[in-house]
Amino acid sequence: MCTKEDKVKLLSKDQIEAPFPDVDVEDESNGEDSGHICSFVCYALAYMVILGVFLSAVTFHNPSTDEQSFSRDTGYKARVRQIRPGERFDDKILHNFRMREEHRHAKMFPVFKPRPLSESLYDPPPRSEKAKTARYIVHNTDWGSISTISVSMVGVPFGMAVSFSDGTVSNSTGVPYFYVAKYDPVEKNIEANKLSSLALSEAQSDYCNAHDWDPESPLCSRVTLIGKLVHVGPEEEKFAQDALFSRHPVMKTWPKGHGWQTLKLVITDVWLVDIFGGATMVPVEDYFKAEL
Repeated sequence: MCTKEDKVKLLSKDQIEAPFPDVDVEDESNGEDSGHICSFVCYALAYMVILGVFLSAVTFHNPSTDEQSFSRDTGYKARVRQIRPGERFDDKILHNFRMREEHRHAKMFPVFKPRPLSESLYDPPPRSEKAKTARYIVHNTDWGSISTISVSMVGVPFGMAVSFSDGTVSNSTGVPYFYVAKYDPVEKNIEANKLSSLALSEAQSDYCNAHDWDPESPLCSRVTLIGKLVHVGPEEEKFAQDALFSRHPVMKTWPKGHGWQTLKLVITDVWLVDIFGGATMVPVEDYFKAEL
């Protein structure tokens, strides 16, 4: 039998120290991978170039037509802002800045380009006349969202659609009048807290839809009247009801047993958005001085 020492002796010194033969192995996959990567990069670059050319053609207008579309009396600028020949603006710098913003949006997003105003029966004042714009929206809408502080839900803001009128068709007062039932949530809420707000929008007419404007677009003007909702006095009740019934004749037929109350909003603040660049707080004095 062979001992461990004998087995070790079987391996000669040359066998133990002999190096492994040098073998050169060529990695054939490296060449193929490099070719695939180059092809992928080339295709990706070509795709990006084609996509860039397509987007440029679709998104941006021909520069030769920009000047015409941005002119004072024709094109996009006149259609959007209702600019009339010879009209003057109190703040030309702000006006020009906002017009550039509108023009930039129209170039980037063609959906903002309006149709001719003749397609809409709603013809608002120039956007530079903030107080008149607010009054115009109030007079040309006959319903809105009234918000009060809920009593039954303990302090939760509560909004609901409600009919109103600020006067007969030919006599705008700027004061919203309401006709609500005695047990209406609004009536209960103002017994505890008279603070209220009335939200209105041009989207309630056909104007924004005719121009393909979303109701939340700044071009689709909206106004919120803030104040206290109170009962009208005896001396004002007939005028208020005449204003309401002239715009909402069906109110005359509502059941008498519901205890209808005539209310009005005593306005303390007027919040208006009618263009890019943020909201405008219209002074209440200017709001009531505006003539339609």
